[in-house]
Amino acid sequence: MMMKKIALYLTIISVISPMASAEEISADDRRTKQLFDLLDDNNDGLITLPEFKINQMLVFYIWDRNKDLVLTPDEVPLPLEIFTRIAGLNSKIDTLEFLNTVDAAFEQADTSHDSQLDLREFATLRQRIRR
Repeated sequence: MMMKKIALYLTIISVISPMASAEEISADDRRTKQLFDLLDDNNDGLITLPEFKINQMLVFYIWDRNKDLVLTPDEVPLPLEIFTRIAGLNSKIDTLEFLNTVDAAFEQADTSHDSQLDLREFATLRQRIRR
């Protein structure tokens, strides 16, 4: 079950083209809902920061293929400009940088300021990440 969750999560978070067709947009909406449901560990219709962080750290460890606790451009499916913005001068993303990015992304997405994301807030976060 955990491996299925990881595989589906990694598939869903892949970046799609900003010029998506209507079919791709519909498919993206379905992927957003599937990902939301995966992150919502207690199935209450909300993603809390702990739920978000646990799953994000899972992604970090999966992406870190050589297990050196830093991510390099060849280990992540991020556009190079986004990777560079997160990594800074050393061209690596360590766990602290990754967690800080996760915290900032969650905080920005939480427009209701209730320390949890509903499906609408989560969908907006996914759109922002892809840009």
